[in-house]
Amino acid sequence: MIDDNLIDERLTALFAEPEAAPDEAFVGRIQRAVLAEQRMAAARKALWLRFGIEAAGSVAVAIAFVLLGRLGPFTLELGKGPSGPGLAAGLVLLLWLAVELRPVAATKT
Repeated sequence: MIDDNLIDERLTALFAEPEAAPDEAFVGRIQRAVLAEQRMAAARKALWLRFGIEAAGSVAVAIAFVLLGRLGPFTLELGKGPSGPGLAAGLVLLLWLAVELRPVAATKT
């Protein structure tokens, strides 16, 4: 008499699919995707850090201009142009923006 377990084991072995070799292309795609995600996370972190620094700098500049505007009165005399610390700070700001925006315009082609 033949053992039922032996028959089941033989049938299972006959109908079992052979073990497949690992798919190297799939593994490579997954590794590249993980690497790309790590790079994107690092770039995102650097971007938020730069944004925070520039936002803090902008707030500091705005506060400085408000304080300079309150420092002295704005005078407009007939023989002279407008004067005052606020106006001088505004002119410095415009000059700074002109210098800062010029390289940005040159790089966007």
